[in-house]
Amino acid sequence: MNTVQLECFLAVSETLNFARAAEHLHITQPAVTHQINSLESELDVKLFKRTTRTVELTEEGWSFFNDAKTILNMTHMAKARLSSHNTEEIRSIGIGCHSPMELSLLPKPLNAFLKKYPDIHPELKMVPFQALQNLLQEENIDVMMGFLDENSKKLPGVYVELTKAPLACVMSPSHPLSSRESLRLEDLKEGKLIICSPRKTSAAVSRIQGQLIGCRTPSDVYFCDNIECGITLVQAGVGFIILPAILPEHSSALSHVLLEGVQPESFGLYYKTLQRNQPLKDFIQFMKEYFS
Repeated sequence: MNTVQLECFLAVSETLNFARAAEHLHITQPAVTHQINSLESELDVKLFKRTTRTVELTEEGWSFFNDAKTILNMTHMAKARLSSHNTEEIRSIGIGCHSPMELSLLPKPLNAFLKKYPDIHPELKMVPFQALQNLLQEENIDVMMGFLDENSKKLPGVYVELTKAPLACVMSPSHPLSSRESLRLEDLKEGKLIICSPRKTSAAVSRIQGQLIGCRTPSDVYFCDNIECGITLVQAGVGFIILPAILPEHSSALSHVLLEGVQPESFGLYYKTLQRNQPLKDFIQFMKEYFS
């Protein structure tokens, strides 16, 4: 495995197009294809699903994506240190999340953390939840955000709760249900439903999405790859989406109506160990204070 293979893999992953990846890297398309094929052969997995029209990451590709970024970043940092003859060791804290919504929770706690630890570099990683679990297990990150799935047989790490997040129906202010103080699932059997990929949302939201899909025609269901795409359709007035209300402040541009009869979800942090890691203990405390 070499850096050229990894750069080709990341370029194709980010563009989902071999021609654009080649243009970005200033090499030929056959050269990109050769590097990807040799990497797949070396890893003994398929990293991409390829047809004549589309390119998609496989599950193995998603799992390897952040590993590839980490390897390249470490390589570049090592080169920079050696070229500058600087032996100073950079301390870091690796923080993982799987959506921009979770990422938006970090600025205030991070600000407080960095006032206490100005020399520590935060390394933020945003990848699918399964990939985050792998990073935590391999100690490539120190802590990750996520919901507690009580049906899961094995948790990715030690869990500490930050908040109980109720589920909300999110819609534009012009939606007929936007003026309601609360809603039940029975109230949502009609109307256009926007749903996210189960990989990009919580287990409880996925279960509710499954219930609501069952009482709809296909033309009333809009599939989105992630929460941000779903929010865009909501803002356009297409329909409503079910989301956990974890943000302390909701967007004033949208209506958030809480669901009755649905258990709130436990949202918090997973970590592997706090042993000999006072900065991580303090980061967790700053996150708790943010939600208190």
